[in-house]
Amino acid sequence: MKQLCIIFLIFAITISCQNKTGTDGYNIQGTAKNVPDGTHILLYFFPNTHKVVDSTVVMGEKFQFKGNLDRPTLAHVRMPNSRDDKTFWLENAKIRVVGEKGRFSDAEITGSKTQDESALLLARKDSLFNEMEKLEAMVTDSNRDSLFTIYEQMQNVEVGINQKFIAEYPESYESLTRLNWSKERLGSHKTEQLFSSLGTELQTSEEGKAIQEFIAKNQTLAIGDTYVDFEQSDPDGQMVRLSNVKGKYTLLEFWASWCGPCRSFNPELVELYDQYHDQGFEILGVSLDSDENRWKGAIEKDGLTWTNVSDLKGANNEAAMIYGVRDIPDNLLIDENGKIVARFIRGDALKNKLKEVFEIK
Repeated sequence: MKQLCIIFLIFAITISCQNKTGTDGYNIQGTAKNVPDGTHILLYFFPNTHKVVDSTVVMGEKFQFKGNLDRPTLAHVRMPNSRDDKTFWLENAKIRVVGEKGRFSDAEITGSKTQDESALLLARKDSLFNEMEKLEAMVTDSNRDSLFTIYEQMQNVEVGINQKFIAEYPESYESLTRLNWSKERLGSHKTEQLFSSLGTELQTSEEGKAIQEFIAKNQTLAIGDTYVDFEQSDPDGQMVRLSNVKGKYTLLEFWASWCGPCRSFNPELVELYDQYHDQGFEILGVSLDSDENRWKGAIEKDGLTWTNVSDLKGANNEAAMIYGVRDIPDNLLIDENGKIVARFIRGDALKNKLKEVFEIK
């Protein structure tokens, strides 16, 4: 009987150990072809891709990570001082990562159900993304504005693909992530419909809470609607309301210091502001920054003399939620009666509109 108990105890311990690297935790078994022994591999979790979660070294073209997660998480593995990296869905399972030096972004991932779902969605967007890449390669100073409009339309197509996927996979963390990404273009009403179909675990997640906040605050505003007032802090810490800035025509400009396209538009906005400000043209810049110093530095470097505000909440900026802003640069033009008369207005379209308002009698 004593021997039988010992055997049972060994069996129970064995099962327990198996569970630790199986359903109770993640076990990344990696292959890094042509990568020398001793090369470091770093592991990060989103959204904080600046904080190393774990590190290991390659030996015999193999590497391994072990740990435990509360839920599926977007993870990122990278070799230091290189562009060899891979982003994938990590969950508590045995995950195989097979890549090679110089092409690690194409690494094959197996063992993660959420990653399989993500790959399925990506395949549905493959042709669209190819067209987007072609469009990006065609951009010049002369065609930028017209191609920007086409690119916006393509993004709406992508949101439609996301919408169908979310309806098909309401229990997937990929669906949760895509809904959080698409919510501004969908608007609060459609977002609420899709959100209500998600599983309870997804709805109560951090992303789920962000989506709920958006649903509560977003106004789904369209051209012809009256603007919605809001208040945020300027660089000196003074609270500023949109209604106190509003002129004859007001451009509500959403941007950020880290946004290259936003910064590239700033010189022509400076020129237009100098030209028409005395006649009643106002700009209120709303930054989606979270770093106060970078925000202030960009204002100074770009010579933005109009009023700028931010709540330093990054992508969760409350004004951005109200107006349904996800991708920046974005803007709305408001007339003297408080009506929204244009959106995504850039380049010649903006110049012609201001010329019509302030010069043509």
